[in-house]
Amino acid sequence: MRKTALALGTSLFVLVVTAFPALADSSLPKPDGGGVGGAGGTAFTGSNLSPIMVAFLVLAVVGVSVLALQHRRSATS
Repeated sequence: MRKTALALGTSLFVLVVTAFPALADSSLPKPDGGGVGGAGGTAFTGSNLSPIMVAFLVLAVVGVSVLALQHRRSATS
């Protein structure tokens, strides 16, 4: 049961981490009737990290660390 919960938690974490940048700007552009074209330069892909995402990652690392230390402490007792 523990391994299943760990696998589900890890997969959910990876899903959120990979989907968060994609959902950052999910609005569709208004059609302007123009052809294919574009501005020069590097395209914006939405891959910047927001402070909420950084906080989420920090809390996840702290939570996993606490669980690992608690498991190690209970194994030695």
